[in-house]
Amino acid sequence: MVDSRALEPLEMVPATTADAAPIIAMRDGLARWMVANGIAQWLPGEYPVAILAREAARGEWYVRREPTGEVLAAVRLIWHDPDFWGPDEIEAGYVHGLMVAPSHRGRGLGARALAFCAERTIARGLDRQRLDTAADNRALRKYYAAQGFTELRETTLPPQFHGTDRVVLMEKPLS
Repeated sequence: MVDSRALEPLEMVPATTADAAPIIAMRDGLARWMVANGIAQWLPGEYPVAILAREAARGEWYVRREPTGEVLAAVRLIWHDPDFWGPDEIEAGYVHGLMVAPSHRGRGLGARALAFCAERTIARGLDRQRLDTAADNRALRKYYAAQGFTELRETTLPPQFHGTDRVVLMEKPLS
């Protein structure tokens, strides 16, 4: 039996600048795991807390917290992404930095965070959700495909980013 909560958007709140350090700590932990497992997507220390704090101040980050305040999940949602999408960039819900604390994996939080982003994208009057992933990260490509995303093309990662040199751009139509 499927847990009905897995189909509902995750209740998330806008991140504050105070959330920047815990989000980066989670990201760096996930990046260390990726490096240890041969996944060239994120590198520890490549995303400065100050940059994430500025993005949070602009309302681009959302978090799910435990009642204790611990960040369980985080995601960045923006409406334009010319760095990754270039000439194919349109107004859409662009998802970046989707993270779930390792202690909470396997509970559907990632899928529900994507549903949260879809809900916000639709509320903005947009009908597409977009994201990117490292081209060689087969597991994540499969995961996003299972969430309804279609691979559109592979492209070179913009030079200001690190980890890998190729990304796959993916899109999901929203109703």
